[in-house]
Amino acid sequence: MILIKLVCAVLFDWAFSLQLTKITKHFTRGSSKRVPHVVITVTCYNENEETIRATLDSVAMTNYASSRKILFIIADGDVETTDEKNRTTPQILRSMIVRTDDLEPIVPLPYMAIGEGPREFNAAEVIPGFYISPNGITVPCILIIKVGTKRERDNNMPKAGNRGKRDSQLIILQWLRNVMMNDHLTPLEFELCRSATQLAKLNPDQFEYLLMVDADTTIDIECIPRLVAAMERDPGIMGLCGETRIANKRESWVTRIQVYEYYISHHLSKAFESLWGGVTCLPGCCSMYRIFSRKADSGSIVPLLIAPEVIEAYSSNETYTLHQKNLLLLGEDRYLTTVLLRAFPKRKLIYVPRAICRTTVPNKFSVLVSQRRRWINSTIHNLLELILVQDLCGTFCCSMQFLVLMDLLGNVVLPASVIFSFYLVVAQCVGSPVALPLMLMALAFALQGVMILITTQRVSYIYWMCIYIAAIPLWNFVMPVYAFWRFDDFSWGKTRMAGPEDNKADFITDDERLALEPIPLMRWKDWMRDNLGLDDNATYSNLQQGATAGAGAAAAAAAGERGGPENLQATRASQRALGQTVLTPMPVRPVANMAVANLPTPIARLKSNAARALHQ
Repeated sequence: MILIKLVCAVLFDWAFSLQLTKITKHFTRGSSKRVPHVVITVTCYNENEETIRATLDSVAMTNYASSRKILFIIADGDVETTDEKNRTTPQILRSMIVRTDDLEPIVPLPYMAIGEGPREFNAAEVIPGFYISPNGITVPCILIIKVGTKRERDNNMPKAGNRGKRDSQLIILQWLRNVMMNDHLTPLEFELCRSATQLAKLNPDQFEYLLMVDADTTIDIECIPRLVAAMERDPGIMGLCGETRIANKRESWVTRIQVYEYYISHHLSKAFESLWGGVTCLPGCCSMYRIFSRKADSGSIVPLLIAPEVIEAYSSNETYTLHQKNLLLLGEDRYLTTVLLRAFPKRKLIYVPRAICRTTVPNKFSVLVSQRRRWINSTIHNLLELILVQDLCGTFCCSMQFLVLMDLLGNVVLPASVIFSFYLVVAQCVGSPVALPLMLMALAFALQGVMILITTQRVSYIYWMCIYIAAIPLWNFVMPVYAFWRFDDFSWGKTRMAGPEDNKADFITDDERLALEPIPLMRWKDWMRDNLGLDDNATYSNLQQGATAGAGAAAAAAAGERGGPENLQATRASQRALGQTVLTPMPVRPVANMAVANLPTPIARLKSNAARALHQ
């Protein structure tokens, strides 16, 4: 099996991956050919300024047209960081962005999160602007800061607004889904539409690809062009990832033992899976997804990443069983991959070895064990889900389903394999004839050395392989046994510690919950028609003209009613004090007058409770 994997991995690296990325030059800066628009999301938690700035600089300086990429930076709550100035993550991010509307106050806009109980309510601020790299490259960006409910903010609760990385991703995914399908938008989603349209100079339903990057990851200058090239080369691809390397590999012995593990997981496992078109885990540090696909014959749009079945499964909050909790609470990146394979088993998930990114890995063993506990348990439960998918590529022993089964069994028996290897060494030392299995084990690593020379031509990886071999008892025994022993532990451990915990305190009282007004929902085109007077076929140029006219009308009305344009800001401030929504530069529109659509669960429960409270 190992020999087959090695041959397939080398074949993929030499033949198929080169074909996928050979049109990279079409998407570099200055190209006259069609350049697709890419949405880039950077999810932040408790990273310091140096780490975040390195990530944003790498995104800005990629060899991809700045006018064809728009950056969404999402701060997951008011979280303390290790910054020398004792600033929180939102404070650091605000200092990095050049706002387009410095004079306009930012208002928290409500949305429904994926938390349980009171955590299903949240609010976020939307700050449009630009990020400027050290070499002067300007990238349009939108900063989204999850600030929490009013009670969280007023009581200065620790980590106010924090709902997790999956919730941060779903803000963008649900917004794109609602725009693409002309579904109902919340005020938060409409503000995203307005900001994205003005910055990218096209309607949001024209964004084709979405790149997810972690805040502690830097991407290579050719990473985005190579990923886009692979997408354009093969319309059947719905998601792909590059090679993840370690940025702090020499920091400690803990980081050193991870270097070869990262290499072999990409160049062997992911390369082998790519031949079948089914990479079972697109890592969250840097992966690109196709938002929608167009049928060649009719040109109609087929939603992929934003398909209703994908969004419904990925936003699920039903964690009643051990299996569901391991799927949803431990590894959102692998679970998103599983959901995509389950929804579209005939489409491809591919690994692109020449699209390189670098991430920071744990430098302490306790943090590494906590991380691998989550990854191992999440892997086992996601592989169990994939075994049930009947339409994966191949048949019987030559099928993706069979490979998933072998991978699952291999993960389960890792501790037993270490014990058996130890037994063979002891038996050989006491004179038992067990030389053959030991020779086969040595041959397996020798073949990996040959693969290193073929794929990377870097002899240094032989050194990292030797360190990895010395740490095999930790990788294959200590960490799996610890993970299996903590099968019912769903915390993120020391990899997500930042500041005091909230002790599961309620974020809103029952009275406040009943008194909440329904979150207003309107379709994107209805928002444009009601606020700007545009028809359903409105384009970006129409929107710009309507926005200018709408802002002028609002200013003229305020000046006429209150004696001059200098009172316009005071008027908007008073409207915010009354709980009204101001969508500048569009005409001011109170929340109470907005049409409220039929809301899906769990928002339906909020609507019924609020309506009952308002009529009492």
